[in-house]
Amino acid sequence: MIPLPTLDPDPGSVAYIDTETTGLSGGAGTYVFAAAVARPIDCGLRVAQVFLPQPGMEAAFLHALQAEIQPAQAVATFNGSSFDLPVLRTRWVMARMPGELACPPHVDLLTLVRALYRHRLESCNLRSVEERLLGYERDDPIDSALVPDAYFEYLRHDISPVLEAALEHNRLDVISLVHLHSRLLARLRGGDAGMDAADWLALGRHRFRRGARADGWRALRNATAFAKGEASATAGLLLSRRLVRRGSIGAADRLLNWLESRVTEDMRVPIARARLLEWRKRDPFAALSVVEGARRRMPDEAEMLESRLMRLRRKVKKRSTASLPFA
Repeated sequence: MIPLPTLDPDPGSVAYIDTETTGLSGGAGTYVFAAAVARPIDCGLRVAQVFLPQPGMEAAFLHALQAEIQPAQAVATFNGSSFDLPVLRTRWVMARMPGELACPPHVDLLTLVRALYRHRLESCNLRSVEERLLGYERDDPIDSALVPDAYFEYLRHDISPVLEAALEHNRLDVISLVHLHSRLLARLRGGDAGMDAADWLALGRHRFRRGARADGWRALRNATAFAKGEASATAGLLLSRRLVRRGSIGAADRLLNWLESRVTEDMRVPIARARLLEWRKRDPFAALSVVEGARRRMPDEAEMLESRLMRLRRKVKKRSTASLPFA
């Protein structure tokens, strides 16, 4: 398989952020009462945690959090683009802080997980990702749904027996993000052992969406090279479409012919090749031969191929009649 380079940020230059809030609504009444920031350093991992002892000290809380973020070249969160960063920006405005919350470029690890592993995961929440991708089954000190209650109890009584558990939950979350990002970067480089056609297909699609066409092309080639299963056929079809857009009709035909001879159980491949032969190469005779061969190999799909067969037969008959000498 062909390894892939990547332009994504190195973990050492990233500040990983996880916040704890008083609710999930994200409105003006939702406070961020704790934030953990992890940054890899030469001797290990530096984890700083900022806590809001009372709402009146929110400006100092946000200032301290920004000071932790500023040295990093990028920020990584888990679902931060939809929740953590919008809530922090809202609190920055509500606390009447000057200017805007300065934040380096953002990497949302949830987006990467969905792009690269959605076909393998039943759920993409952080607990499932930890168990399935990191092999880490956490003994969480507190359920995440009870974290806001721990803070509210602290505000009412100046003490909460489970507040430390809530802060430990916050620290464990942010440490998981560091290991998760390293795993995702390995997948982006194509360095994960045991990647199958579906993994390469997901990687190729993601790289194309990010504009890394050369990396996407190599990933789809790796998926096609397995030459079996739906994912391999899909990757081959995507490559053939891109070859057609570039005007490489002959290369697309050779690729589909090779794929058709190996992935014999996927009807999409012969149909794509027949369409290419009929419309791009103007060869209905070869297209008819491809469709008839597919019907013999896949008799269960004969009904779906019937209308295409009838049209090709009419076209072949018309072409044959037109080639006869005038009597």
